[in-house]
Amino acid sequence: MALEGSLRDFDLFSLFNMIKIQGKNGTLVLSQGQEFVKVFFESGEIVGCDSNQVRMEDRLGTMLVRLGRLTGEELLGMVQLQRQTLKRMGTLLLESGKVTPSDLQDALFSQATSILHRTFRWVEGDYRFDSMLPPDLDRDHFVPIPVDTVLMEAARIQDEWPEVERRLPGMDVLLEKSANAQALHLDINRDVSSFLDGGGQMHHGSSGLTHEQEMILSYFEQPESIKGIIQVSRYEELDTCKAIADLIEAGLLEPAMGDAPLVVRPWVMEGTFEQIPKDWGSSRFLWPLVALGFLAPLMLYVPHQRGSMNMGLASLQPVDVRVVPEGPTRLRQAWALRMASPKDGGLVLAKDLGRPLEGTNPVADLTKFPDPMAKVEAPSPKSTPKK
Repeated sequence: MALEGSLRDFDLFSLFNMIKIQGKNGTLVLSQGQEFVKVFFESGEIVGCDSNQVRMEDRLGTMLVRLGRLTGEELLGMVQLQRQTLKRMGTLLLESGKVTPSDLQDALFSQATSILHRTFRWVEGDYRFDSMLPPDLDRDHFVPIPVDTVLMEAARIQDEWPEVERRLPGMDVLLEKSANAQALHLDINRDVSSFLDGGGQMHHGSSGLTHEQEMILSYFEQPESIKGIIQVSRYEELDTCKAIADLIEAGLLEPAMGDAPLVVRPWVMEGTFEQIPKDWGSSRFLWPLVALGFLAPLMLYVPHQRGSMNMGLASLQPVDVRVVPEGPTRLRQAWALRMASPKDGGLVLAKDLGRPLEGTNPVADLTKFPDPMAKVEAPSPKSTPKK
């Protein structure tokens, strides 16, 4: 029987901890709006992770192109080969000699934890756990991840994320290198290929930046959004955003001016180029069109007489037909006029309203009648004279 519910009632920390303690096997599906994440468990450990937003293999291929281990043409060739052989992208990369098994394991671990840590920031959503695992899990290259490792790192990210998010302009804001950054000589330009084998202690070089900050800065060869950088960065999302915030505060990154060009990247899932359109902003024709939308009905409006085909507009015009109430309606109006103006029966009021009465008000003036609610003293009994 599947376990399902809302993350507002059962948070992710409790959910992952329960799966770990009970040593469950199965698939946990987490959903929020149109986004969903699948986490695969075996004996209470994480043996796979995937997302419908960006698949891990897609990020792996894009990252290797960014690091210079693959060219765009080589990656597209891998895509075609994958479609023909139906092999995993990781297997094809290993067979090509472009990466080592250790490189592939580290990359898959990094991408899985990145997806999980981002999911732990969800404040609402739904979950469903089924005791079934897909048969095509990559057990050869994906090293099982202990749940405790994910929970401890997720707790740290939740504590630090609000402050980092406050320092950023927004995930969709396009950023570009400033003039100071353009003139800066980066140490990584001398040996980019050593980055994949790195990941140890970061130190400051001649540029005054850490290796991590230099690598993040090198991604901004053209205007990029923070969301786009996160997708191609090997670092965790929090660490990437920290580096971007530091670069902004150091004056090395600034909001892009004008239109941004198309960003063309080799994209593994589709096997084609992903084209991100320009951010055109507000068109100069927007407000004239809005004004025209208001003015057009007024300009085309003409007086409509009775019998017009446009009954909606004709109803707004004065008509030359007087509706005379009859029967009960006329009597009710007479009563209302008499009650509103008892002295003259509402003759003046009816004239002011454009509905003059013909003659006098047929309803009698009730003020001239005795008050039926007034107390009437009973006559005292007459005394009978004694004989």
